[in-house]
Amino acid sequence: MTIRGEEPVVRWGRELARWAIPEWILVQASASPWECVPADFRADDGPAAAPLSARFEREVIPAGGSVLDVGCGGGRASLALVPPGAAITGVDESEAMLAQLTATAADRAVPVDVVHGRWPDVAPDVAPADVVVCHHVVYNAPDIVPFLSALTSHARLAVVVELTARHPQVAWTDAWRHFWGLDRPSGPTADDLVAVVRDLGWSPEVWRQQRPEADDPFTDGDSGAPSERAVRSTLRRLCLPGDRSDEVARYLAIHGLAWPREIVTLRWPGSVEAVAT
Repeated sequence: MTIRGEEPVVRWGRELARWAIPEWILVQASASPWECVPADFRADDGPAAAPLSARFEREVIPAGGSVLDVGCGGGRASLALVPPGAAITGVDESEAMLAQLTATAADRAVPVDVVHGRWPDVAPDVAPADVVVCHHVVYNAPDIVPFLSALTSHARLAVVVELTARHPQVAWTDAWRHFWGLDRPSGPTADDLVAVVRDLGWSPEVWRQQRPEADDPFTDGDSGAPSERAVRSTLRRLCLPGDRSDEVARYLAIHGLAWPREIVTLRWPGSVEAVAT
């Protein structure tokens, strides 16, 4: 529920706090519901594999420019920008994700530096870049002001943030109710992030696009059957043991997952002055 007159920053943090998993469920988890599998975030080859926001990033990155990818995962966002970019710095709190980025960058002969840690805690150890990108990370940032401020203070030309229009965990709303009898929240949304950015004094450009159905990671090709990733992710996200895989697969075959398809891109200027050469 949105409270009339509530500040955007306060609303953002309050809505994210509602996603906490009850302790009585969390203690039954065999794996962390918040961790992801690095292979699921490997950067694929070809222009069709580029994120939807890549074209808005390529508009501002100069030939031979540098990219800082915050919450880089396997580097899907930043590797799509080389060329025209020439060098990448990836920041992630998962060493396994950074290893995935390093391996893929080596295969493509792309120079990459990696910084292990949580943003913005490690921001003082990270050099500025021409363009700072941050894809599908902000819903993990309840303390949003220092997070966004550090992005902006590290960008010479622009910050580009990509996120789903709704919180991605809404994909499992019905599944939570089915397996645990638990109602889950629905906010915050991308509109809430736009309000936060504007409230901080920046004027973001905003684009909205639909993710193609073929990009749904939770269906298996043209069959529409639940993918192995859908089953694995549902077990992990819902703190269910592996011996319930068949039950989860049967549920998903009937109900599927309501994966958010609308992708929102925000772009605003960075605050680092370019160094004259």
